[in-house]
Amino acid sequence: MKTISAKQASRMLRYLASAVTLIVSGGCGERSYMQSGRPSSMVIASASESHSNNAITKAKDQDKCVPRLPQEICPGTTVDTGGLCDAATGINSCLNAENTTLALPPGRYLIKSTININYDGITLSTRGLSDDVTTCLKNSTSKPCAVLLAADEFGEQVKPGNSFERTMLRIGTNRKPVNRITIDHIALDGAKDARRKNINITKNCGSKGGGRNLMEAGGSDNKLLHSASVNALCGTAVGWAVAKTGNGSIIRNNFIANNGIGYPDNTIWSDGLTIGKVSNSTITGNLFQDSTDVDVVIGGATNTTFSDNIIYHQNLNAFAGFMLTNWSLRNSPQTAEWADFRGLVVSNNIFRCNRHVQICVQIGIFPWFYPETHWANWSTMGGTFLNNKIFTQNQGINVGGGGTMNFPVILDGNEISKTGSGTTEIGAGSNRTSRRVGKLNVFGPRVQNFIEYRNGQGADVDQADPWHSIF
Repeated sequence: MKTISAKQASRMLRYLASAVTLIVSGGCGERSYMQSGRPSSMVIASASESHSNNAITKAKDQDKCVPRLPQEICPGTTVDTGGLCDAATGINSCLNAENTTLALPPGRYLIKSTININYDGITLSTRGLSDDVTTCLKNSTSKPCAVLLAADEFGEQVKPGNSFERTMLRIGTNRKPVNRITIDHIALDGAKDARRKNINITKNCGSKGGGRNLMEAGGSDNKLLHSASVNALCGTAVGWAVAKTGNGSIIRNNFIANNGIGYPDNTIWSDGLTIGKVSNSTITGNLFQDSTDVDVVIGGATNTTFSDNIIYHQNLNAFAGFMLTNWSLRNSPQTAEWADFRGLVVSNNIFRCNRHVQICVQIGIFPWFYPETHWANWSTMGGTFLNNKIFTQNQGINVGGGGTMNFPVILDGNEISKTGSGTTEIGAGSNRTSRRVGKLNVFGPRVQNFIEYRNGQGADVDQADPWHSIF
């Protein structure tokens, strides 16, 4: 008589209960793929299927998973568009040549291994939406998109030091970025609520972790359009130009939301958009909502426009809404260099941070990092903040290591609305402490920070506090 394990027995019991949702670790499971009030979709096993040994065997073996909605996505390749069986292998087989165009039918695609784009000139989109101006998953007017949904177990066995490993969608590699890539009307759902329960995944969270939705290495003329990246477990929902400087990037009209679990109850955090370095690029018309580390963090951007975006926190806490940082301190401290933001214009954005965000706009690496010696090597240089609207109940703008003597940060015409008390809890864990907060904090003008105020912006400076050691 064959002995079955407790795990196998549990699976069989789930199949025998016709009114229970089918969730099988072998990949034949399904979950809701979106938040924002959309109903969860359930898979109910029929009475006949629940008593079928054949169905149980198929569900236990991914290779024999029976697709719910099989559709041909490229000549000779059919995958399940119903979120039941793994679709990653089929998608990868269609993306194996230069100048490929793959338009996926609207639906749900269960992802158990990384989708790789390794050739120039590839377009990945949703079928029938090439002229659509709505954004995937953003609101009730959004057209149905192809949703890449992380499997419950996706993210295990991350290789040490490989920041690309186990992201759902990978564009290029550290050694070979690719160019002229377009991601149009594609949604990525990291399924954080299911994956957070797996310690083998969450132990790999962090800067080298496996909880990311999308990673782009940094090619030329790559685009992310009308797409969504939601429910990333940790790290970031979208990592862009993370290996090489991205030239001519366009990130437009996307919805990046609900990423990470958030402090103070958890340390599984996620950025929304994390940019290494870009040049001659445009980031516009995006909605960044409720990511739990920093909604948008950029380590270098020359001759680039960040405009008409909204950063909005409704439910989840975050450390910052927007940040200009210097990655060299973390990634290569032995070759310190200033982070270059000359020609970056951050204009006409709305930062609605409210009480959920500790620092709405952070310029420079302090207070996240503060080297005891040679700290000036990790300053930022340049950058213009023009006509933005900032709403906060905590800290409006904090400048910490921002600007140099020759290339100061320019603050011009920004409206900062500060409500709430004059102190708040800042930091996380044992570093969490009460600090004074206000509209605009600039410590050590012309020593640690070099700021040029225009059109009366200097009147908003209401603090000169040394925020050097939150973390």
